[in-house]
Amino acid sequence: MASKYLFESHDMMLVFAAATLGHHALEMFLKAALICEGLTVFNPRKLRDLDPAVKLDAKDCAWDHNLVALARELAARRPDFDLNQPMIFLMPWHVSTQTMCVNPTIEQGFELFDPFFSELRYPQELKTMGGVGEDDKLPLEELVEKLDPFLEKIK
Repeated sequence: MASKYLFESHDMMLVFAAATLGHHALEMFLKAALICEGLTVFNPRKLRDLDPAVKLDAKDCAWDHNLVALARELAARRPDFDLNQPMIFLMPWHVSTQTMCVNPTIEQGFELFDPFFSELRYPQELKTMGGVGEDDKLPLEELVEKLDPFLEKIK
């Protein structure tokens, strides 16, 4: 995964790129897992624009860039994907321990990466993100590992 190598580059400009690529990778893994569960990646607000011959319900759509929302959708369909399961990694230095515990859950791991899309991809004042660093590769690797069993159908 390119993001991992950029996190290891020791170049802070590349670490910013690694963070957005990491978010993108997690988003694609989650959407792939949801496809394996029978969902279609499509914006449910555009269902009315489809040809009437296409039979697709909003409940059958996976959409958005929000990792936590996508992970919750997967957990709703796969009870063996437990978002409350603790992760092994310790929180990176830039994460406030007031907002996350020292041993985070899988859901909190996805929360860590959500601002990398909204706040780094579209530069603005940082509101929910405390920073980014090379150690963010650790939760990324662990989250990918947690998603891997749910991608068996596409391997």
